Amino acid sequence: MAEAGLAAAPGGGPVLYQGEPGAYSEEAARKLFPKADPSGRATFAAVFADLGPGATAVLPVENSLGGVVQEVSDLLWTHPKVSVVGEHIAPIRHHLLARRPGRVERALSHPQALAQCAGWLAARGIEPVPFPDTAGAAREVAEGSREGEAAIASSAAALRYGLEVLASDIADQPSNRTRFLVCRVGRTDLGPVPGDSKLSLGFATAHRPGALAAVLDACAGHHLNLSRLDSRPVPELPFHYRFYADLELPAGLDPGPLLEDLARLTAELRPFGLYPRAVAPSGEG
Repeated sequence: MAEAGLAAAPGGGPVLYQGEPGAYSEEAARKLFPKADPSGRATFAAVFADLGPGATAVLPVENSLGGVVQEVSDLLWTHPKVSVVGEHIAPIRHHLLARRPGRVERALSHPQALAQCAGWLAARGIEPVPFPDTAGAAREVAEGSREGEAAIASSAAALRYGLEVLASDIADQPSNRTRFLVCRVGRTDLGPVPGDSKLSLGFATAHRPGALAAVLDACAGHHLNLSRLDSRPVPELPFHYRFYADLELPAGLDPGPLLEDLARLTAELRPFGLYPRAVAPSGEG
């Protein structure tokens, strides 16, 4: 079933994700929109470029082991017409895949997946080899001829590309989870949400002492939990930074007063979306 509070893809429009068939993002898209036939794109930038009216994108934004997927937040900043309308948290189970059993010397996968399995690979002397996405790594191994090469990807990718699972659940922590954002073109609705919600936003502060602290104090003054905060350099302004944040709001809270305070305290403020807060799964994926 789709995440509670998340509407189906509007008008049967396309559902986009980054990666090749068999990617974890495709699995998330199919879980959220079981009646859709998700379509992959080679890059996150290509997803945003193709995200027209009626389309939906399912994009990973952070992982419990590998951290934040910065490119997605950067693209939300540079595409102000795109809004976040929902989130989904999925267990991630990484498997080591190869054409046949044997010694593995190199493992291809997305840098996030490699980071999530870094300890497991190092303990076995396997060289991590970055690849644009997990499912693409599985396809590369299936079509390649190099001995000692394997991929880190999902069991769905193993089935799709005819690979054997040499080792299962190889992430360094079994609690491995990825948080996905559901994005659409359209105006951000910042009205109160009936249930617990999350407000995602980007902002830039004045380049002076205490500017960021004032923003954080304002969030604390509204008794809101800051569940994520990270910084990114502003390319055109050396050593200046913009910030991305997620705030948890209780049911029915109007974010208007907070946003008014933040607008006075920041040089630029951009709300990405207000949407129902997802519950992290407790069982295995």
